[in-house]
Amino acid sequence: MFAVEMEDVSFSYAKQEVLKDVNLKISIGDFVGIIGPNGSGKTTLIKLMLGIIKPKRGKIRIFGKEIEEFRKWDLIGYVPQKFVISSSFPATVEEILLSSGSVDHDILERFDIDKILKKKFVELSGGEQQRVLLAVALLKDPQLLILDEPTVSIDFETQTEFYSILREENKKGKTIILVSHDVGMVYEHVKTVIFVNRGICCITKTKEEIYSVYGKSFRRFNHRHD
Repeated sequence: MFAVEMEDVSFSYAKQEVLKDVNLKISIGDFVGIIGPNGSGKTTLIKLMLGIIKPKRGKIRIFGKEIEEFRKWDLIGYVPQKFVISSSFPATVEEILLSSGSVDHDILERFDIDKILKKKFVELSGGEQQRVLLAVALLKDPQLLILDEPTVSIDFETQTEFYSILREENKKGKTIILVSHDVGMVYEHVKTVIFVNRGICCITKTKEEIYSVYGKSFRRFNHRHD
C-alpha cells in the first residue's frame, strides 16, 4: 500500500491541459519535495491528492482506497500556499487552535506560539502565521501532511526551523509532501524530489540529478496556470 497513487491522471482547466498521464506512487513514510517552473501543475497535483478537484481521466488512491471512497480525511493535514482572510478577521491564535481541537501544549512550545495565543491571526507576521497553520494541521496527528509553498515570504532562519519540525514529524512516520520553488532548500531536507512540468518529468534522490534536470530542462518553461 502507498500513501498516494496516481494512475494515468490528467486534468484540464477549460481547454488548457495542466497535467497529462501522471503516474506516481508515494511510499508511506517518505518526505517528498515537488518542484517545477511556474504553471507546471504543482498545486494542481496536490489539489487532486486532496480531492479538492477531480481528474478528467485516471485513478487516484489514498492509503489504498480509491479517492471517491476515501473517508478518513482526518488522516491528512494540509497547509495551503496562501491563507486569504479579511483584515477584520477577529479570531485569535488560541481560538483558531481550539476550533481545530484541544490545544496541545507540546505543540505550542515546539512551534513557539505559546506567547502569541492572544494575538489576532491577522496581526501575525508571515512566519508566525505559517507556524500556526502547521500547528493546526498537526493537531489531529495526521498520517499524511501536504504543504503548498509553506515557506514563501518567511526568512531563512524561520525556514530552517520549519524544515527541522517537518523532519522530526517525518521521523515519527508521517508521510510529507511539500511543494517548493527553493531547489537548494528542498534537497537539503527531503528524501525524494519529484520534478513536475505538466507531468512527472523525473523522480530522484540525488543532488547531481536535481540540479542537472532543473538547470537544463526547467529553465525554459513558464506556463500561465498551475
